[in-house]
Amino acid sequence: MTRNSFTRSVVAAALATLGTVGAAAAQPGFPATSFLTPAKATWESTRNLVIGIVELMPEDKYDFKPTPNVRTFRDNVIHLVAENYLFFGRVAGENLGNPAQNLKGRDELIKALRESYDYGAKVWAGLTEEKALEMIEVRGQKVQRWSAILGAIQDNMNHYGNLVVYVRLNGLVPPRSAGR
Repeated sequence: MTRNSFTRSVVAAALATLGTVGAAAAQPGFPATSFLTPAKATWESTRNLVIGIVELMPEDKYDFKPTPNVRTFRDNVIHLVAENYLFFGRVAGENLGNPAQNLKGRDELIKALRESYDYGAKVWAGLTEEKALEMIEVRGQKVQRWSAILGAIQDNMNHYGNLVVYVRLNGLVPPRSAGR
């Protein structure tokens, strides 16, 4: 990823995050005036969307892929777990790898996905505004620590959009749309 595309990605994620200010007031942990409050609200919303859609897909559809050149549903879940650990590992200064890389069963993948979000929650719990603003190196450039959270939100929502197509092609309705 080039420097400009990374910067554009972070800006896009920040704008999406700022759009959740109304929901942010209900999020504990940071004052309502903190820049982290809407980011955390967006992360929680994203977490719920992704877990909901992953839980919706039946196990016999986990090897489904819309075209031969894209990931299976299962591979997308494995990738999401890896990305959650990657992005939040950057925030925490850790590298935990991908504990889901060799998992196959739906239940164990859902458990691993939930654990990856729990890891993110643990990182959030240790985050302060001061720490969030510290500079870290990501792909050879210096960025604020919390930009990795924006990257996680953007990445999760990109994959959520993919997974919506997967479930709809299998005759299922995503939980977010089911009540409409």
